[in-house]
Amino acid sequence: MAASGVVHACRYSVRDTGFVDLGAPSYRLEWHAAREFGAEDPAALLAEAGKLLRDSNVSGPEARSVRPGEEASLRLIDGQGRMLELGRPSAGDRVSRLIEGVATSPTRERVLAECLRAYAVLVLFEGTDTASNGRATEAARAGMEGVSRLLPTMPKPVKTGPVLVVVRAEELARERVFAWGLGLDPEPAAEARLAILYGRGRRLGTPMEGAMITATVLRERLALVGQDCECDMDREWLRGPMVPARWDESMRQAASKALGFDPENPMVRSEVSRIVERGPVAGQRRKMAGTSHALGYAEEAVEAEEGGGANAGSPSHAREGSVAGMARTGTRTGVGEGVGWAWVMVGVSGGGAVLAAGWILWKGGRG
Repeated sequence: MAASGVVHACRYSVRDTGFVDLGAPSYRLEWHAAREFGAEDPAALLAEAGKLLRDSNVSGPEARSVRPGEEASLRLIDGQGRMLELGRPSAGDRVSRLIEGVATSPTRERVLAECLRAYAVLVLFEGTDTASNGRATEAARAGMEGVSRLLPTMPKPVKTGPVLVVVRAEELARERVFAWGLGLDPEPAAEARLAILYGRGRRLGTPMEGAMITATVLRERLALVGQDCECDMDREWLRGPMVPARWDESMRQAASKALGFDPENPMVRSEVSRIVERGPVAGQRRKMAGTSHALGYAEEAVEAEEGGGANAGSPSHAREGSVAGMARTGTRTGVGEGVGWAWVMVGVSGGGAVLAAGWILWKGGRG
């Protein structure tokens, strides 16, 4: 009985949940039109935008009026209210041309194609510092190699390990919407920047920059994608935003075939949403990364009581390098410990019963 609550496996892996639309606010376009654009046919603009944004997680454009003296603009806004200005067109310009790079780009198409077949995708945005780019690339390859060795032991093995996609410095202007959607500043930077994507382009944790990009951190974050039990981990890791992108019917079918279930099914979406939204229970232990995945053990920490700290309940930048339960071997170790404690309790109880019976018989014999 003591062990029955320990031996439990979730139906979905973390990677699986990344293909499910959890209904979180995505992106919307806002068209702030000045008076000089009065001749433009709004219906034609909406029709053109509908074609360009079809099958994407971007809605709009929503028409807004500007104040006298303000310039016209087209803006992309995410679910948290962050804004990216796409351009300030002049009268006579085709506003729709500014929408063309919102839902897709060459790198995003490649990344989503890799997400369908690969375990995860590391997207590295190179900076102007060559040395920083080299260190980040080396760390990324080392982290991917370490996790690739664990793939056969994971609950739902993926044939293709993590993939690295590099965005060159000269390609940043073309990929500025992609960079912004990952939470990065779309402007050029000196140091390399990196983000991890899985599933349907869902971001894992916060992006990393410069010295924060290490093989250890990447290995631990990547190992999280193979977890098979979301119910005993910090759900914040599963709530990363999806990048603005197109996800058409062919991609949906490919995902269903690869996963063995339809992530668009309302019942699946409801079940995964419950898993993700269910917060940690009182006294729940949050698994944290051990010092070695290959040894098959993990350190665990007891959650503080609600309100016990300013950072309770959400992964901060400081602890994102230590992620819960990194490999199935670690999960098995936790199960083994639970079963072992169960046998210890049974032994203690049985021994106590024997001692009590002996004492009663001894007292009876003396009487």
